[in-house]
Amino acid sequence: MIQFGLLSLVMVGLVTFGTTADAATKIRITMQLPITSPLSQNLVSFKEKVEAESNGDLLVEIYPAAQLFTDKEVPTAVASGQIEMGSASLVRFAGTIPAVDIFSVPFLFNSLELVGAATDPDSKIRQLIDQAMAEKGARPLWWQPYGLTVLLTRGKPVTHPDHMQGLKIRTFGKALEMFVNTVGGAATNIAASRQYLAYERGTVDGGMTGMLSVQERKLFDVMDHLSMTHHSDIEFVVVINERFWQQLDQTHRDILTDAARQVEKELRVEFTKIEEKATQIAIKNGLEIHHLSAEEKAAWERVSAPLRESYVKNAGDIGVELMLATEALRDRLAR
Repeated sequence: MIQFGLLSLVMVGLVTFGTTADAATKIRITMQLPITSPLSQNLVSFKEKVEAESNGDLLVEIYPAAQLFTDKEVPTAVASGQIEMGSASLVRFAGTIPAVDIFSVPFLFNSLELVGAATDPDSKIRQLIDQAMAEKGARPLWWQPYGLTVLLTRGKPVTHPDHMQGLKIRTFGKALEMFVNTVGGAATNIAASRQYLAYERGTVDGGMTGMLSVQERKLFDVMDHLSMTHHSDIEFVVVINERFWQQLDQTHRDILTDAARQVEKELRVEFTKIEEKATQIAIKNGLEIHHLSAEEKAAWERVSAPLRESYVKNAGDIGVELMLATEALRDRLAR
């Protein structure tokens, strides 16, 4: 009888737990980076805040390291409802919304101050992009910084556009492909997770990525020079399925929105330190860092300037609005 009583208690406990879990709303988030990445830990912070504020009514499950979907699959997976939420590089949404590629237009967003102002949740640039993405079925909850773009090479550094002649360069997104081809290189679009192998095998002579990626993927093991070109900005965006969002009650929407604002601010504030740590680790592992002179930077900006017109031509009406808003922001910050 005692054994039966214990078994009954265990079964009651299981039934109670199942009922609680069934009553809660589950939110799955897919992410391409490992759980140790600052961007994945940012998702963990979001999970903790949401579950605490909702008293367990909202349960968040994180699937890092592309366990469910790769970076390029996230926009479609979230928009179609295959998963509730996902984090992916902003450029991955350019297939359906070419205008989001504005952050990849060379030397348009080339300072942290400008990036900070443009990605502020209340900025016109951010609001235009967020609205366009929501209309396609994937509503942005918050953005995650991944730093300004750097250029990795082996054997010799690339600090002037003339140095790009004939080099095969790993890129991500059409804007950067056009950039490389414009300055005499040969662009090759390679997934972030395959960079290491491409560099190790010599498939490409160099590549564009973020400083954090250099650290996380140990790219300093296969490349020896890094130029701080800072020619574009890399942003990840955490999106939620629009239909799922509309089905949530207002209280739950407010909890998700508030948590998203908090964790975005936390990551944005800490990211300068995160990048600096990544740089020091790269240097310690033998990577030689090169900073552009004023003359070299001017040369890059001069040869890539026509790409702004190409962006506007390909991005449609929203691209025109975004470019005007960006130029106005640049002028304001320059005063």
